[in-house]
Amino acid sequence: MAKPNLLIVGAGGVGQVTANKAVQFRDDFGSITLAARNEEKLAKIAAEIQTRWGQAGDASFLDVRSVNARDPAAMVDLIRDIDAKIVLNVASSYCNATILDACVETGAQYLDTALGEEEFIEDIKSPWYSYVEWPRRPKFAERKVNAFLGMGFDPGVVNIFCAHARKHLLDEISSIDIIDVNAGSHGRYFATNFDADINLREVKEDVITWRNGAWETIPRHSEWMDVVLPQVGTHRVYSMGHDEIQSLAVNFPGTDRITFWMGFGDHYLNVFNVLDKLGLTSSIPVTVDGVQVAPNRLMKALLPDPASLAEGYTGKICIGVDIRGRKNGEEKRFFIWSNCDHEDNYREVGSQSISYSTGIPVITAARLMASGAWNPQTMVHVEEMDPDPFLNLMPDVGIDWHVEELPVDGSWPYPAKV
Repeated sequence: MAKPNLLIVGAGGVGQVTANKAVQFRDDFGSITLAARNEEKLAKIAAEIQTRWGQAGDASFLDVRSVNARDPAAMVDLIRDIDAKIVLNVASSYCNATILDACVETGAQYLDTALGEEEFIEDIKSPWYSYVEWPRRPKFAERKVNAFLGMGFDPGVVNIFCAHARKHLLDEISSIDIIDVNAGSHGRYFATNFDADINLREVKEDVITWRNGAWETIPRHSEWMDVVLPQVGTHRVYSMGHDEIQSLAVNFPGTDRITFWMGFGDHYLNVFNVLDKLGLTSSIPVTVDGVQVAPNRLMKALLPDPASLAEGYTGKICIGVDIRGRKNGEEKRFFIWSNCDHEDNYREVGSQSISYSTGIPVITAARLMASGAWNPQTMVHVEEMDPDPFLNLMPDVGIDWHVEELPVDGSWPYPAKV
């Protein structure tokens, strides 16, 4: 059987990791193409990848194509022109609708790392997936085309950790706490680790969370706790709205509470709060000298490119799930997690760990798509898939994972192995 041609859309930090890893595991695919608008960036990534993975005389491992991923006709033409069978959307989430439609029209398998968003809108109501993705699900089912939603780390691997717990560790799940801590230092005064306009909006908005089997909204940064996590130590984490809550609440019925927690230092929050007070985190356009400008887009232009943070980034990240429930009638609690090291990831693929931890799951899933191990023939969230093939393969691609049982009557600091 012919190996499927792979199209990677997006040349940011995650796109760079995804392209590197696709080339590393190129025997699983046919041609590999990286597409984005910026031709100069594409050429640079391709040259770095050829140097990193190739030898003198090798044919080019990576084709590059310039495309506007928000142009429906351009996406359809590109997929057909290169005969792409798998499309990995690691571009801005503003592109989701266009790329989804192009995939269902051409029959190419689709994967993304975050839910679709629209510019210049804030505080949309739950469930967030009901705006872009879920209305398109019947078309994917009708055409028997695969679409895997939210296959980064969070969302993504944490969803699969929950599926692992449901399959192997717990008969009933009562609560899910997703915890994300970046204990690294990039040495910049203020920066975001991924697309700034989306990241700033995520931190700015009120928190939509799942409690007592229903959606609840609380003020941002109003709930926090101190945790001690493997390899990164003690950190304060804050409750936030996040993509994975929106699907886990549907796919884990009966779970009383699902909360996402992210670590922030005092300096980050102090700077953010000043920017917010000045109106510079807003997604709503204002008129400046007759031109409509969204303040957060201005901040994106002024802040460092997330991909530029990689060189000199030190420290580690820890992302995991504290999951509680019952097994054989007995209360149980587990922490399932992964760590990444910024310096190690930079040495391997030239990227920082936030990008690395997103790109590794993308290529892990792409390899399962290419082999047919994941083939639901419809649109799914990744927690709906069998977690075993993915978790068996992810360490081979680049990230290990771990499980520890915790005392059910304790609170953080846990786990015991730090």
